[in-house]
Amino acid sequence: MAPGRADYYLSVVADRDGHGDAADYYLAKGEEPGRWLTHGSLQLAGTVEPEQLRAVLDGKHPDTGEQLSSHPARRVPGFDLTYRPPKSVSLLWAFGDRPTAEQVVAAHDAAVDAAVGYLEREAGYSRRGAGGAETVKVDGFIAAAFRHRTSRANDPLLHTHVLVANLARTTDDGIWRTIDSRRLYAHAKTAGFLYQAQLRHELTRRLGVGWGPVVNGHADLHGIGTKVIEQFSRRRAAIVEHMTARGETSAAAAQVATLDTRQAKGERLSEAELRARWQQRGRGLGFRNGWHHKLTGGTTPQPPDIAGLAGELVDHEALTEQSSSFTRRDLLQAIAARLPTGAPVTEIEQYADQVLAHDPAKLVELGTTRGELTSTDVIRLADGRVVPSGPGERRYTTRGLLLTESHAINTALDRASDGIAVVDDTTVDQAVRGRSLSDEQAVMVRRLTSSGAGVEVVVGKAGTGKTYALDAARHAWQQAGIPVAGVALAARAALELEQSAGIESTTIAALERRLAHDDGVLPAGSVLVVDEAGMVGTRQLARLLNHADQRQVKVVLVGDPRQLPEIDAGGLFRALTNRLPAVELTDNRRQTHQWEQTALDELRHGDPTAALNSYRQQGRIVTADTPDDLRQKLVDDWWDTARDEMAGSIMIGLRRADVDDLNHRARARMLQDGRLTGPTIQAAGIELQVGDRIVGLRNSRRHGIVNGTRATITSIDPDRRAIDATTDDGRTVVLTRDYLDAGHVTHGYAITGHKAQGLTVDHTYVLGSEALYREWGYVALSRGRQTNRLYQTVLDQHLDEIHHHAHQPDDPHAALAARMTRSRAQEPVTPEIEELAARWRQLHARLHAPDIARQRALTAERASLVRTRQTDLA
Repeated sequence: MAPGRADYYLSVVADRDGHGDAADYYLAKGEEPGRWLTHGSLQLAGTVEPEQLRAVLDGKHPDTGEQLSSHPARRVPGFDLTYRPPKSVSLLWAFGDRPTAEQVVAAHDAAVDAAVGYLEREAGYSRRGAGGAETVKVDGFIAAAFRHRTSRANDPLLHTHVLVANLARTTDDGIWRTIDSRRLYAHAKTAGFLYQAQLRHELTRRLGVGWGPVVNGHADLHGIGTKVIEQFSRRRAAIVEHMTARGETSAAAAQVATLDTRQAKGERLSEAELRARWQQRGRGLGFRNGWHHKLTGGTTPQPPDIAGLAGELVDHEALTEQSSSFTRRDLLQAIAARLPTGAPVTEIEQYADQVLAHDPAKLVELGTTRGELTSTDVIRLADGRVVPSGPGERRYTTRGLLLTESHAINTALDRASDGIAVVDDTTVDQAVRGRSLSDEQAVMVRRLTSSGAGVEVVVGKAGTGKTYALDAARHAWQQAGIPVAGVALAARAALELEQSAGIESTTIAALERRLAHDDGVLPAGSVLVVDEAGMVGTRQLARLLNHADQRQVKVVLVGDPRQLPEIDAGGLFRALTNRLPAVELTDNRRQTHQWEQTALDELRHGDPTAALNSYRQQGRIVTADTPDDLRQKLVDDWWDTARDEMAGSIMIGLRRADVDDLNHRARARMLQDGRLTGPTIQAAGIELQVGDRIVGLRNSRRHGIVNGTRATITSIDPDRRAIDATTDDGRTVVLTRDYLDAGHVTHGYAITGHKAQGLTVDHTYVLGSEALYREWGYVALSRGRQTNRLYQTVLDQHLDEIHHHAHQPDDPHAALAARMTRSRAQEPVTPEIEELAARWRQLHARLHAPDIARQRALTAERASLVRTRQTDLA
């Protein structure tokens, strides 16, 4: 919270003008005064007095004025937490009778109190010692709550701002210190889920209301439709319109839009006056006297079935569907979201502990969080900044996922001496000599075709020619009569593998469907190449390895654990790269400039400061004062190269909305330059003409197109509503009405980072955002041979300081580097074998010797060592 921010909340408090108790604020103009929620041993209670609040936010004693905090000039005054019910609840409050409105307010206040109580228990810590190394408990928060009734557009919007002073006394020594903001950030989202669950419980208990589905922790009341909600959400509509015009979607962008569109607070009205106006607007929407009775009286709180809940979350792996591990925070969110009528916060905490204790054989505690910033170990703030999650937080996984991972690892290790898919030296030599391979590519081909291992791992950074080298290995295998097949998670990647390496390929999902019928696919002794294996989730990759083991098929896993991570629970590919003698390709053959190759290596290995310094020195980082100016600069620069060679230039955005906005701007340039001709047809809301660049969004064998295929429209038949297009690989495809009208085509001047992985062009223009992370940035900035530019605007500095972190750099370039430091890579759940680390390093160096027989022996030796430490996981 910025200094002086509290004055706003104090200024909107109503002048009571002689009115009596709090109930008379129904007639007073303005908001009720704040109330002290917690006092942190300062004995603050009741109504918030302005001087008391200002004192504690300044780090002073509210009565004596004594300075309690150290370094008052450098400290953040406090944190502003906002709790608001779903819009339908605000409408029930606004259009219900007075007793109903009072019950809604009471339910809201109770939910706020419960959420803050949770934060006080779980995030009530400070830090001391060198570098804040020691975490210590404090005796509570000093927090004031200010309940407001309207949005700035004077629509009904019940919400409460909780101001938490950055001042607390540690319990063991009584010294006043600042709050450990990392823990507050870590638990803030969970507190929001718990607020919503407690609110549903309170309203169900008090009024008997019913609820719609819980989505992202929120549920609207039964009986209030979307149309009504939209009519009374003028403030939100203005924010959404502002964001849409800029192609923005993030929470940080929403905060900026909130500030950019903020009007002066509307005229100060009493609640009675507000209700009169709302009633007048609501009559045409069905709000009549007694309307609220249709919503109330029909529902009672339903206690959860703990066994069923545990079964869904643990037995059916809901908690580890998209993450390899979870914390108690994650579990609390999952439970809260599965309680239609909610529950008290303290009971939800009990439910979480019961789930953790329900069947100890099915859950495994992995220990506490690590210090490095990984996808599950950081909190991404609403302004894009990242801080570590709560230090020392226990992490869990399911035994099912752990066994899946460890079984896959053991299977791969056991297959080190299979002696499968071995090609004679003469044939391998011919395959190598027939192509201009680098030394490391030749080593890769010889290893894959000569080691005989049942599972091989190839790790290649961007631009190292993995598929080019695979083509030579494929040639050697096929010359020796060994069948070779390929798979990838995405159809586009499978097509690229087929076209560039000559390996007949399909998607993993399609292969699994065929394997289910066991129709002779993957014959014994054949080779299966899995491209972009780093994006394949643990369970799916483990199934592939199991199928291959049963059929005695050699598996070659090709990928990079430092590029885009898995969408599902992952970590298996990373685990295999750590445990098997992976072949590494390190020679970047894509980027033409040596400085850029070095910078990409620095970014890939987690040193974005050095990398971005190089990009800045070379003029490759472009900034602007506003998002609109930045996007226009990006499109102008793209046009400078795209006008001559459209397929050789691409714009990349992180979010779909970013991409849509860039496509809209690019198409305007195409129209302005006369590049788009002939009739225009509409396809699911977008306009298409001859000359348009498009990208397919759905695999269709009938149309000869896969998700991610880029093409240029060459002709349009407006009567049939069909288009002819030439793909970037030179094929002609016909896209018919059904494909177009289903929304399976969009403009292709700009694409997302996930569609860009595996792509090579001459010039790349990357739109940065507050949501940047290391793997995405590395992929996006490594697509262009000649040019890769990053466009970044700095978020407004007046964002709410609830998201301020004391160590966040003010320098925009340092802030950009901080964003690019964070990683979303998923970690394996199988325990690391620490006592083998030194021996592993010795063996790894020797495994690169040219003596293939010696490699096999050393691989088998290491496999034996690893297995001895994993038998207890079976």
